[in-house]
Amino acid sequence: MKKIEQYSIFEATIQSPAPHNSHVDVDFYGIFLKDGQETGGIRIKGFYAGNGDYKIRFMPKEEGLWHFTLYLNSPDRVTESGTFECIRATGLNHGAVKPAGTDFVYDDGTKFVPYGTTIYAWIHQTDEIVKETVETLRESPFNKVRMCVFPKHAIYNSNDPQLYPFEKNDAGAWDVNKPSFSYWDHLEKCLNDLLSLGIETDLILFHPYDRWGFSKLSLSENLVYLDYLLRRLSAYRNIWWSLANEYDMVFTKTNEDWLTIGQYVSSNDPYNHLLSIHNWLRVFDPKTPWISHLSLQTNIYEKVLNLVMDYKKPVILDEVRYEGDIEPDWGNISAFELTHRFWAVMMLGGYCSHGETFYREDEVLWWAKGGKLYGESPKRIAFLKSLLCEVGGTPKPNLRIPVQDPNNLPGKAAPENPYAKAVASLTTSEREQLIIGHLNYTATIGDDYTLYYLGKECRAFLDLELPENDTGCYVEVIDIWEMSRTAIERSARGKLRVKLPGKEGMAVLVQKLKDYPHYSFPKGYFTMDNTMEEALNNPAAKVIMEKYFSSFFSLPQFEMALKMPLGAFCKYSGGRISVKTCNTVSRELNEVPL
Repeated sequence: MKKIEQYSIFEATIQSPAPHNSHVDVDFYGIFLKDGQETGGIRIKGFYAGNGDYKIRFMPKEEGLWHFTLYLNSPDRVTESGTFECIRATGLNHGAVKPAGTDFVYDDGTKFVPYGTTIYAWIHQTDEIVKETVETLRESPFNKVRMCVFPKHAIYNSNDPQLYPFEKNDAGAWDVNKPSFSYWDHLEKCLNDLLSLGIETDLILFHPYDRWGFSKLSLSENLVYLDYLLRRLSAYRNIWWSLANEYDMVFTKTNEDWLTIGQYVSSNDPYNHLLSIHNWLRVFDPKTPWISHLSLQTNIYEKVLNLVMDYKKPVILDEVRYEGDIEPDWGNISAFELTHRFWAVMMLGGYCSHGETFYREDEVLWWAKGGKLYGESPKRIAFLKSLLCEVGGTPKPNLRIPVQDPNNLPGKAAPENPYAKAVASLTTSEREQLIIGHLNYTATIGDDYTLYYLGKECRAFLDLELPENDTGCYVEVIDIWEMSRTAIERSARGKLRVKLPGKEGMAVLVQKLKDYPHYSFPKGYFTMDNTMEEALNNPAAKVIMEKYFSSFFSLPQFEMALKMPLGAFCKYSGGRISVKTCNTVSRELNEVPL
């Protein structure tokens, strides 16, 4: 019996003569029933893949036996049935991503924090560049990419692709009823490459950068194209649907067209993948029911806080300008500026995406064609990703006057407080401007962490009021450009003045040491403040690591854990490492010289 992991693709193929007319509107479907289920089931449309192959794809989400029956009405009717076993997901397979309030989670409940990048037309390049792009992504921190179905015509992106999504008819026009199977096979290979890396594909279905005529297809033609796309690709767990890049620049489509297209995708996707629509000037109504999250272009990244609070959906600033040096203003911000925007946006409760546009004579710029990364921001985004992965959560803005809604002020804004009364008297637009003008990049992460990001401020110190508890707080100073973390206090309490170097891009991380083992810190010896990587590079410490932690070495996420302090590694083991074991490791390490 065939075995399929949860959230993976079960595929069945039936051989039959090719359709006489449309290669899209084929009457082929399957009914999938979980073992013990006698009626109902999940109805999945199949598609024609060329060479007489009719395929159907199904993404099972529940373990156990599944029974299926396939129905094909073609020149000769074919019915086929069978059974497969869905087994527990392993490795990087956590299912599809879905919204959870203003955050994201996988189907299995694992948190997903997007660190996206932009490679619009990478699948439309040479095989060599496509392969190079995959290898670059393999070494990058990015777990989401934005990419287009259709080829793109724009500055530094004017080459013809090797393949197109459709064949042409006798009149030389695109025939959406005749998909180019070579193109779709190629697209799927690229999707599978991304899937193997654990990367989500934010697939852009329409865009305005076009000299081939794809943006001028009629609404009925667009729906035929989407029918084939949804039949063929919906079973990929790593698919997100982006209706458009800069939808309001596609002047051949009306707002009603977009509503129709969005509703069509939403209604015909059996797995309810994430669905968004990216803007140029005007944000599409975020309250639209089929919009799962906001995918936005803006240079005013500070307003992400208002958007999160207003719409209660995840907000991704997928375009905040790109690190690079080309002439358009959207393509020449510094690596520090893009790194800062990642930090700022995430501290305000949103998410951010990367892009790179460094001029090259061969015109292979990452944002358009992929290839290699040359900028300095990716490794600093990786540093941020590692930090937030270590602390085990996503930042939640710590709102306070004046950024807090005056209707929710502590004590109902006591009338004797003239400052609170002044804030309460502001109009909505005035209050929004106040929020942007007095942004406070302070966020809590879970119950134990507070992260103070100082942004462009150049402070000499930061005054903190810490809890007066028994174990105190662990305090670190972080330099986002140098990618350094310096522990300055191991059990601080009460008032603390943190000295800072008076430069941009500094942060302070405070951890409450509640329920955290208190370790000794002998000078010149290993402690639980050392990282796993440092311990593995020391022969004596490595023996201790292998003795207690060898079962973790083969896990996919272990590479990220290498940079963690050993104490944090123990704490965030999901209960698999006991406090007793942590204390034993600490004592043994304290006898190993550095």
